[in-house]
Amino acid sequence: MTSKLSWILFIPMTIAAVFLKLAQTLLPDGAIFGLSDMVLDYAVIGCVALVFLFALIMCIADRRISPYYMPHRNIPAGILGLLLAIVCAADGANKIYFTISSGKVDAMEIVEAALLLLSSIVFIVMGLTHSFVNRDGKRFALFNVMPALLCAVRLVRCFIGFTTISITLADVTQLICYIFATMFFFNFAVAISLTEAKHAVKSCFIFGFPAMTALFACGVASIVNSFNVHELFSNTGMVEMVLMGLYIFAFILELTIFIKDRDHIVIADDGNEYDELTENDTEPEENFIVTGMDDENRFEPDNGYLTSPDFEDYLYRESENPNSNVDYSAKQSDPSGYITIATDPHTGKTLKRGEFPKDPEPNAAEGRPGYADRLDEIDKLILEITGDYRD
Repeated sequence: MTSKLSWILFIPMTIAAVFLKLAQTLLPDGAIFGLSDMVLDYAVIGCVALVFLFALIMCIADRRISPYYMPHRNIPAGILGLLLAIVCAADGANKIYFTISSGKVDAMEIVEAALLLLSSIVFIVMGLTHSFVNRDGKRFALFNVMPALLCAVRLVRCFIGFTTISITLADVTQLICYIFATMFFFNFAVAISLTEAKHAVKSCFIFGFPAMTALFACGVASIVNSFNVHELFSNTGMVEMVLMGLYIFAFILELTIFIKDRDHIVIADDGNEYDELTENDTEPEENFIVTGMDDENRFEPDNGYLTSPDFEDYLYRESENPNSNVDYSAKQSDPSGYITIATDPHTGKTLKRGEFPKDPEPNAAEGRPGYADRLDEIDKLILEITGDYRD
């Protein structure tokens, strides 16, 4: 499956993006080939774009990947999901506290705080699902979209915030982070909820890899450059970026290891569950009733009737008929003389074609039938074909 080849470009481009983002503050302006901080931001965006395009091409070329995701035990993803739930809950509670204490009502702040609390519940459920492999996730299909809505709200807030400052001061990489994170978590919700979709698993690869590159670059650079040790709750946003990137990384790694091709996944009749075929299972085939054939010799004819007791000596057994006085020669050297060449049982002379033996007078007096009368219809028909028949 070519979708798994997306890791080839993801690893070097992610390392390059993190280095370029850290170089903005760790190195003096223009230290890297004379590039300014703004150009370095665009270089980071270029790395993300290359990862996205390469993953897109690999997934489009992949015709074998299954469109359905079967949950497997993923302890790292479960732990990261629980940590992400704690950080989101703390961030949401902190925003609600400052909104109440300040007395200023900000609709976007309240919506983001509510989505943070709801997303924390989702990540708790996701963490338990990854840890204990709960495959009955369809009941939470709508609720699993909360992380995608959270990233969409943050995308809007970032865009609104950039309109009030100069473009040279705006961190455009945050927009890229939330664009790909929104798309990934939406398709992630579709895939993990076992909702029927055509390209949900492929979309997780397509948007997951660039989302990781952007989240790692922006999150790691924010923690290194502007981590506040005095107000720890102010660091929740950058910590969430890193944890989201790690969570996506653990999930994409699970997909890469355990995802099957479309021939190994069968849909249950009720449409609510998907089963994975094991190596010992085979797909049902149309079986026809064929007698005299087994699995090892399917195309060998059945010759058992030749040795069956019911048909023993079938081809050469003689039938004793007390009324028959004609001895068809079984000892003739020429087998073609069978039936058409006969001898008179009384005189021993060979009968010519069309000549029949005559019974002696005593037998005729007793009213016994002659030779011609004892012939059945088949013998008469054969004699008619091979010679002149006279009754």
